[in-house]
Amino acid sequence: MHKTEDFKKPHEGREEPVPDRERPEEDVIFPPDEPGDTANARPRSKHPALKAIGGMAALALAFWLGFATSPDSLDKTVKTLKQLILTARETLQPVTRDIGAVLESKLAPRERGPAPAAKQEEKAKRKIKYWWDPMLPDYRSDKPGKSPMGMDMVPVYEEEPGVAAPQTQGIRINPAMTQNIGVKTAKVAERALSREIRTVGRLTYDERAVSLVHTKYEGWIEKLYVNFTGQEVKQGDILVDIYSPDLVSTQEEFLLALKYSQTLKDTNFPEIEKRADSLLDSTRRRLEWLDVPEHQIDDLVHNKKITKTLHIHAHSRGFVIQKSAIEGMFAKPDMTLYTIVDLSNIWVLADVYEYELPWLRIGQEAEMTLSYFPGKKFRGKISYIDPFLDPKSRTVKVRMEFDNSDWELKPDMYANAILKSVVAQKAVAVPEEAVIHSGEKDIVVVRNKSGEFESREVELGLQAEGYFQVIRGLRPGDEVVTSASFLIDSESRLREAVGKMPGTKSGDAGAK
Repeated sequence: MHKTEDFKKPHEGREEPVPDRERPEEDVIFPPDEPGDTANARPRSKHPALKAIGGMAALALAFWLGFATSPDSLDKTVKTLKQLILTARETLQPVTRDIGAVLESKLAPRERGPAPAAKQEEKAKRKIKYWWDPMLPDYRSDKPGKSPMGMDMVPVYEEEPGVAAPQTQGIRINPAMTQNIGVKTAKVAERALSREIRTVGRLTYDERAVSLVHTKYEGWIEKLYVNFTGQEVKQGDILVDIYSPDLVSTQEEFLLALKYSQTLKDTNFPEIEKRADSLLDSTRRRLEWLDVPEHQIDDLVHNKKITKTLHIHAHSRGFVIQKSAIEGMFAKPDMTLYTIVDLSNIWVLADVYEYELPWLRIGQEAEMTLSYFPGKKFRGKISYIDPFLDPKSRTVKVRMEFDNSDWELKPDMYANAILKSVVAQKAVAVPEEAVIHSGEKDIVVVRNKSGEFESREVELGLQAEGYFQVIRGLRPGDEVVTSASFLIDSESRLREAVGKMPGTKSGDAGAK
C-alpha cells in the first residue's frame, strides 16, 4: 500500500493532459488528417473561384474549336487566324527590332568586334540582285518592302555567298566521283529524225491485175488448152476452141460483103462501091466485137473459108486462179470460164494502230522481210491508207506494193513490214536516256563550260530512233549527261532546297 502511494506522489500538483477524444468538438478548428491518408492527400485549392473560371474557359474553348473547325466555318476561321498572326507580327515587330538592336549593341563589342572599313565598303559596292522573303523563297521583288507574310524583304546580292538564290545552281563533281557513278555525256547536234513503224502484213494479189475470161456469144467448148487451176499463161495464149452458130453466120455475112466489095471495085459507080466497102467494114467490126482473133479474120479474108470453131485467147499474163471451163460444155456470156491474175506486182496488207497514222503518208518507203527468204529485204511503197478504222481492233488497213517480176512472192504469205517516215530533216535532238521525265516537265542535266552540272528544263517534240526532238531549252553543241543524270539532278535539287534555308552557304550543299 505504501509503494502505491509513493508512486503517485510525483504526479501530484500537475494537470494531466486530456485526450483528444475527450476535448470539446467546437475547439477543433483544423482537424488533422488520418495517419493513413497523408500520402494520398490532394492539395486543396486556395482559390476555388479561379478553378471554376478555368473550367468555364476550357469549356468555352472546346466549344469554339468545335464550331471553328466545322466545314461551314473552317475557311473563315483560317482567315481570321492568319489576320491575327499578321496583326501580332506588325504589332510586335518594332518591339523585337528594338530589343534586337539593344542586344546587338551590347553583344557586338564582345563577340564580333568592330567591322573593318574595307568590308563595309565592299558591301556598299555590291549590287542588289533582288529582294526576297526567307519564309517564302519563291516570292521575289525588285524593290524593298514587305512580303505577303508581313516580313521585311531581305536583299540578295550578286554572287553573295551567304544566301543561296532560290533557283537551280550548278554543282561540281570531282573526276574520281564522276568515274565512280559512271557519268557519260553526249553533244547536242542537229540530225535527221525518222520514225519506224513495225507491223505484220499478209501478201495478196493486185486486184487491178485480175482478168476474167467470158464469151460474148453462146456456143460449145470443143477443146481446152488450159486444163487446171494455177497454170501459167501468157498474153495471147489460146485457152479454148469454141463452136458457135452465131459466129458461123457472121463469117458468112463477112464473106458475102467481101465478095460484093471486090466485084464493085473496078466499076464506074463510086457511090455503090463506097456502100459495099462500108458493108464490109461493118461485118468485120462485128467479128472483132465478138472477140474473134485478128489472125482468124485475116485467114478468112485470104482463104475465104468459114471456120467451124474459133479461139478464145488470154488477155494478160498470169496464173489461173479459178477455172470453170470444161470440154464439151455449153458456154453462155454470163459464165466466167477463167480467172487469171498477174502476180508481177504484189500487195501487202498490214494493220497499224490509230496513234501511228500521223507518221504514214502515201508514197512513203516500206521494207519487208519474210521467213521464206532469210536475210533478204524487199523494198516498196505505201499505195493506199484505208479511210475507215476498225472499231474492234482500233487499227487501219495500210496497203503496200512490191515488185514481183520474178514471182518469188506468193499470195497469202506472212511478212514483217517496216514503214519508215521522215519526222524532221534537221532537228536539234538529244538521246532518250538524257531526258528525265518528272511529272509535268522534262529535264536534262547539262555540263557547262566551267565543268559544273546543272539541271535544265526542256520542251520536247517528236520521238524517233532513240532521240527526242528539242524545241526549246538546248542548242547544238551543248553537252548533256546521258548516264547517271538522275543522281546529278537529285543532288542539284538537294542543293537548291538547302540553299533556300536562311543562313545556308551555297558551298554547303555542293557535291564533294
